Amino acid sequence: MLPYVRSAEHWIKEHRQDPVYRGAYWELEYLLAGAIRVVPAMNLRGLSAENRARVAFARLRAAEVPARRLVAIYLGVSALIEDDWKSHRVREFRIVQAAKAVHRLASGTHRKWDFWDPLTGNSRPYTLHAYPRSSGHVLRKIGETLEKACGELACEVVPEVIALRTERYGPHPSHPQMAKAS
Repeated sequence: MLPYVRSAEHWIKEHRQDPVYRGAYWELEYLLAGAIRVVPAMNLRGLSAENRARVAFARLRAAEVPARRLVAIYLGVSALIEDDWKSHRVREFRIVQAAKAVHRLASGTHRKWDFWDPLTGNSRPYTLHAYPRSSGHVLRKIGETLEKACGELACEVVPEVIALRTERYGPHPSHPQMAKAS
């Protein structure tokens, strides 16, 4: 997936003033700016899928993930699915795969503190790493939000991203030309 995301980032760098890109970018900027407060991963149980998705965007904001990175990931995933001749080309697959990639950017809660060890008489560091389960409903909500912001852009740009990726890295391994070469 990385070559596609890099190609999408390259496209974004060259087309920053494109109105469709600007619309997707500012919609995600607005979403990140208006996200709710960050809830620790241990406290997500019992929240609805919509609220868990909003918390995921709050985590992205707290981790200072830029909106252009989210756009690049959505474009990269869309281009990969379109370029892979054996891929599922259904909407749900695309939005869930994009959501997985975005969710990984800032999903966990990490705490660190010192506690007193009575055996040694000194304090010792203790760390806790908790990650929320990326369930299907939450991923669909995250993906739907990304699709709402970037869907129109993806329709226009995916062929260009695929061309950039092919120019830099060659055709996708599932491409018929690659099968003939084997």
